[in-house]
Amino acid sequence: MGKVFNFLTFVSLSSVLISLLSSLEIGLITCILLLSLWIIYQSFQQVRLLQWLKNSYKTNPVTHGTWASIYSSINFLLRKNESQKNRLNNKLMAFKRATEAMEDGILIIDNDNQIIAITPRAEGYLGINQKQDFGSNILNHIRHPSFAEYLLSGSLNETIIVEDLSLDKKALEFKLIPFDSNQKIVLCRDVTKLRKLEIEKKDFVASASHELKTPLTVINGYLETVTEMDVSKAEKKRMLVEMTVQTKLMTNLIDDLLLFSKLEKVKPSNDAEQVNVSLMVNELSELSNKIDKNNHLIKFDIEKNIFITCCGEQLRSAFWNLINNAIIYTKKGGKITVRWLKTKEDEAVFEVRDDGPGIEAHHIDKLTDRFYRVDSARSRERGGTGLGLSIVNEIVQRHGAFLKIESQPNVGSNFIIFFPSLTTDVSKKVK
Repeated sequence: MGKVFNFLTFVSLSSVLISLLSSLEIGLITCILLLSLWIIYQSFQQVRLLQWLKNSYKTNPVTHGTWASIYSSINFLLRKNESQKNRLNNKLMAFKRATEAMEDGILIIDNDNQIIAITPRAEGYLGINQKQDFGSNILNHIRHPSFAEYLLSGSLNETIIVEDLSLDKKALEFKLIPFDSNQKIVLCRDVTKLRKLEIEKKDFVASASHELKTPLTVINGYLETVTEMDVSKAEKKRMLVEMTVQTKLMTNLIDDLLLFSKLEKVKPSNDAEQVNVSLMVNELSELSNKIDKNNHLIKFDIEKNIFITCCGEQLRSAFWNLINNAIIYTKKGGKITVRWLKTKEDEAVFEVRDDGPGIEAHHIDKLTDRFYRVDSARSRERGGTGLGLSIVNEIVQRHGAFLKIESQPNVGSNFIIFFPSLTTDVSKKVK
């Protein structure tokens, strides 16, 4: 303002001086001319300022006086604002990365339940698109009575689990929390696996209790008979033999349950080592001949020195389970073939083939379920717990391999374990 005042004072004094030296008309014309030039200059600088703001403000144009200060001040404010904007963007990006890394999906809705914002995780859970569905009502996307009742009730900080939301039969847990006076946050989490584990746990406990109750009932019944009645020596001996069988069944069941517990607690990497599995299968061939006592024709085809990164104890248990099952369920005189070899694709393959009674197709997918039996009576009669193939499958999966089961009634069964090439190695050195 000081410079403008000084300029106007200069113009006024110059006009007065010219008027005194010449005439009043010339003084007024000079004043008007100077003021017009000043106005034109200011207009030019204003247009220049607008163009500078629209196009680029990184470099100040060459100017003097008040306009130089204006450019400098505006430039400082703009750079300060840009710096604050960058910091805010960095914080927003960090917040976005943090929300994307969370297992929970985050959905922001207003008081009318319209979608304001949604994270990619929630988009995947709910099948909602941020751009397309912005402003739409969340109840149009989650069409479930229990969710609608929960949302409309406004039960803040409480959770609800909604199942079967999609064709994938997903179970999602929702939690409604306050955000501000006009908005709310809906947290959603996929709990499908957790719910499945809970159901499996209940089924497992129920099945285990039933499996233990059956032999205990038999033993208790015999004990009451022996205690309350006069029983002949021969009958008492028969009862003791049966109680021994039932006790062995319970022992086998408890051993399998303990093995399951151990498998769930110990990570495969903890016990992993390079094992010459060819030697292990050779040892199992000797053991099978001792157990079988020439009741079957057992043939072993073993390729030498195939090493696997594995837990040797677990793998031995899985292999023996398959071999022992073939011995138990194949009729006397039957043929059993055990193979351990490496394929052209560098996969190691363990195979147990028999010509036993075989298994019907509708049973095959369920054979690795816990306590599943094709023939419960025959399985218990031969000491089976219903957990053998479940344990085999658990061990196989923990080693990055997979179990394939092929079977036909009255033809036989074939159990094959494929080990990926990354875990195998062929060496001339014998471990």
